[in-house]
Amino acid sequence: MLDRRRGRPVVAGIAALLLLGPVLPAFADPGNPTPSQIAAAHKAVTAARARVASLQIQAEQATEAFNGAMVRAQAAERASASASARAAAAAGDEARAQGVATGAQAVADTAEARAQRKLDEQRAAEDQVEQEQATIDRMAAGAYQTGGQMSQLSSVMSESNPAQLAQGTAYLDRVGAYQRAVVVDMQRARDKAITASQLAAAASAEAEVASNAAKAALARAATAHDVAASANLAASRAAQDAHHSLYLASKAKAHARSLVARAEASLGNATQRARHLEAAAAAARAAAAHVTTGVPPSDAAATAIHWAFQEIGVPYSWGGGDENGPTYGFAQGAGTRGFDCSGLTLFAYAHAGIHLDHWTGSQWNEGKRISNRSDLQPGDLMFFAYDTSDPSTIHHVAIYLGNGQMIEAPYTGEVVRVSSSDRSDFIGGVRPWA
Repeated sequence: MLDRRRGRPVVAGIAALLLLGPVLPAFADPGNPTPSQIAAAHKAVTAARARVASLQIQAEQATEAFNGAMVRAQAAERASASASARAAAAAGDEARAQGVATGAQAVADTAEARAQRKLDEQRAAEDQVEQEQATIDRMAAGAYQTGGQMSQLSSVMSESNPAQLAQGTAYLDRVGAYQRAVVVDMQRARDKAITASQLAAAASAEAEVASNAAKAALARAATAHDVAASANLAASRAAQDAHHSLYLASKAKAHARSLVARAEASLGNATQRARHLEAAAAAARAAAAHVTTGVPPSDAAATAIHWAFQEIGVPYSWGGGDENGPTYGFAQGAGTRGFDCSGLTLFAYAHAGIHLDHWTGSQWNEGKRISNRSDLQPGDLMFFAYDTSDPSTIHHVAIYLGNGQMIEAPYTGEVVRVSSSDRSDFIGGVRPWA
């Protein structure tokens, strides 16, 4: 830890750094992996990437299947609703047909009753005809049986007795009138019987037509109802099947996504291992190549350098990085999880217990200023500007490693790496622990 009040670093356990010569890997101590180990790690990353790609294809296929099942389920739901509406309409039609049939049956019943009345009238008229015919037959038979009396009446009427003649004539008139009346009544009874028969037949035909119409309407309504009910049942079953398919597709999609997530986690672990192995190798190379030429770095500087090396290979992300590690940036860094230059330096020094702001303009003022390149020590922050006489144009910061090297998050499209510190746009350095 640092004691800023005393203005000097508290250095513990680094006596070896007091010796001249190659610096021991105190600030980067992940070992020295062999090339075969690094190659195996890269092979594992390649295999993990291939598995992720394969599972992503499966997840896309599962997602497409889910989307198709969703569309089919929605269509089946609409079809079921339409079939239900048709079934309800058919039920309404059946009810209306039942009403029409009831009315037609009432008409048929009325016509039947009317036909029955006409048949009764016909039978009464036929009875009257029979009675009138019987009367005529009796009159004819009587005339035949009383032929002598009629002859006598004719002889009386031929005599010269005027009184008797008048009496006979009146009698004959009455007999003729009665006979004519009987004949007329019989004819009327016959006409009435014929008319009643015709009306009864017409009423019976009307009743039959009405009854047939009612039966036909009921049959059509029943058929339409049965068809609609069958369609509604089929649509309902189809909707149930579609929703079951959607459920299965949803489970398949979730499972595929879960497999992708696990594969991506495995890829992340493999990538992290490969990156750490590369960082360890780079740290070992840097430590082996570095020779101190002055006061050795503090424990804070060693810690910061150690943690910076852990992030070698992490992508540059504009605005990315915080005290806990790489993050998604913003603007052109919004889709990339990584560090920008000041994000890497604040992360590294956060592990040494030193807070730095996430901006080169602030970090320029967060520590002791080092003006000359020759006075830099490992762990110092190096700043670069468009105008080396104007700190307001500072655009980049890195951590000095010594021996002309620095570790940095350079720019979009690159990764955290060890680079040469011999740049013409160097404006100065800052020692955060001082």
